[in-house]
Order: sequence, then C-alpha cells, then structure tokens
Amino acid sequence: IESLLAILSSRKAVIEKVEIHLIDKATDVSRIIDGRITSIWQFLEGIARMPMFTDASVSNAEKIRLLQNEAAFNASIQELDFSELDGTLHSIGGNAQVGDREWFQSARSGKPFLSEQLFSKTTQKLIQVIAVPIYDNNHQVIGVLSADIDGFWLSEQIKDIVVGKTGNCYIMADSGVIVADKNADLVKGQANIIEQAKTNEELVSTSAFLQHVLDTDESEIGYYTYEGESYIASFATMKTTDWSVIIRA
Repeated sequence: IESLLAILSSRKAVIEKVEIHLIDKATDVSRIIDGRITSIWQFLEGIARMPMFTDASVSNAEKIRLLQNEAAFNASIQELDFSELDGTLHSIGGNAQVGDREWFQSARSGKPFLSEQLFSKTTQKLIQVIAVPIYDNNHQVIGVLSADIDGFWLSEQIKDIVVGKTGNCYIMADSGVIVADKNADLVKGQANIIEQAKTNEELVSTSAFLQHVLDTDESEIGYYTYEGESYIASFATMKTTDWSVIIRA
C-alpha cells in the first residue's frame, strides 16, 4: 500500500510538472512569434512613411523599384508591393485586383494584418501576406503596403521547438486552419482538422481539443488522440493575430 501511494504521489507530481512546463512553453513561444511578426510590421511601417507615397511626381514604376530595393534589407520578405484604395495592387509582376483580400481590407481600415497561407495572384506561389496602412501627412489612409513572405515562414520559426524527445509545436489560425507545423503537407493543404472531423471519426478527439482551444482564452492543458498517438497539450493565444500556439507531447 505504501509503495502504491508513493507511485501515485510521484505520478501526480510528474504530471503537474509537465503541465506547468507545457503552459509556460506555449506562452513563451507565442511571445517569441509575436515579437518576430511585430518586427516585420515595424519594418513595413517605416517604409510606409517614405515621402514617395505622398509625392505625386513619383511614378508607380519608380515606387515599385524603390520597394524592391527596400525588400533586400529584410531576408524574410520575398516581395514588397503597394495597393491603392480601390484595391489595385502594383507589383514587379504587374497589376492585380486584391480588394477582396482580408489583408487588404484590414490594412485599409488602419489595422496591420498577417494573412493565412494563400496563393499569390501574381506568382501563384504559396505565401503569407503582411500588410500595413499607408498614411498621408494628415494621417489619412491613402493606400496599403504589403509584403509577401514564404508560406512556410511560420513553420520555420517553430521547427526547432521540442518538448522531451518527440513533443513539438504547431499553430492554428482562428479559422481552424493549421498555419504552421513540422508536417509541410498540413500547411500546404491548409488543413482544418475541425472540419475534417465531420467526415472522419478518427479525428473527433483532436477536433474536440482544437475547438476548445478556439473557444478558450486562458492557457490550459488538454488531452487528445491523433493518428493512434495519445497527446498532452497546452496552448496560448498570440496577441498579433489571435491565433493559437499549441505545444504537445
């Protein structure tokens, strides 16, 4: 009986220690990713204040050339473009209409934005778009500055995060789409486990956990089964995007 009680006491202590570690890890990772996103926003906001955007004598072609020069100063950025208020995007690859894009609508309203993965209208590559508003001297929005980053940029930011020997990290957008994971196919396919579980009973456990993540603001511990493996996991909400960083073991 004494041995059994000792084992149960030790088991409880270990589980509590793991739970605390996972919650702290999720919180720390969310802050790190927030910081990296914010740094790109600040880089773009600095460019958006350049006089060329309010100088009518500077042609669109000249603006694009200057933006490509600026993009070279940030290794995370593949391309820099700007859009007019009517949704016309000007890029090195030509013009496109982006008025229906969420990132454009958000930045046009004055709020910086990081999109989920999408396919570029000009290059057809999988990208994410980071966008900030362009203001005139009266602090009125006159356009949108946007940067294309690689669609796997977020996955690169978390690929080295390991818990124990097999635990890892992934990020889920508030739409339920997996936007960062060590499994590139989930990201490329814009997997939504919650939606997939509606037709796949094997994903019900994972779906229930992820739905709880979306519905909960405070970091907690949860358990689920995915592809035959049982996981203990915690999560934290990113302040920049309201997405969820999930740490599992």
